[in-house]
Amino acid sequence: MSAVTDSAWVNDTPCTDWNVKDVVNHIVDENIWMVALFNGRTIAEVGNEFEGNLVGDDPAGVYERTANDVKAILAEPDAMSRTCQISSGPVSVAEYSKQLFLDTLIHGWDIAVGSGQDATLDDYLVQMRTPLAQAIADNEGYRAVFAAPTTASPNDNPQTHLLGLLGRTG
Repeated sequence: MSAVTDSAWVNDTPCTDWNVKDVVNHIVDENIWMVALFNGRTIAEVGNEFEGNLVGDDPAGVYERTANDVKAILAEPDAMSRTCQISSGPVSVAEYSKQLFLDTLIHGWDIAVGSGQDATLDDYLVQMRTPLAQAIADNEGYRAVFAAPTTASPNDNPQTHLLGLLGRTG
């Protein structure tokens, strides 16, 4: 986020309803939710507490702080054995963190594209998240959080394939 120029925050992204700042706001929202749910709060308890502009005039700084909060909770010794309640029901923190990491990876790509940065994703991260992306693409209900898969060719490189599974053309 620190490489996004001041003028790029309003640029369009591959997330057609969101500009760069909106995408960062979405990631910040997810980071805050992760911490709240990890700490035992329920969706009902949180309600609409985290709606609106969470990043203010410092999207990069707020993102950095909330990302560090998530890193801290995931570093706790029992973190991956805990369970939290998400909209689809109870889920392990290990599974929830995989879902959020995929979302952050893809939205990181959206931000890079929208802000004119290098949008090449790490090969290892692409490889690790592709099975979850495939599961999302194959599940109509789960897929609602991403755009419908785009047509992909078996000859696509792994990044293009991953992006295509989540409705992007890369």
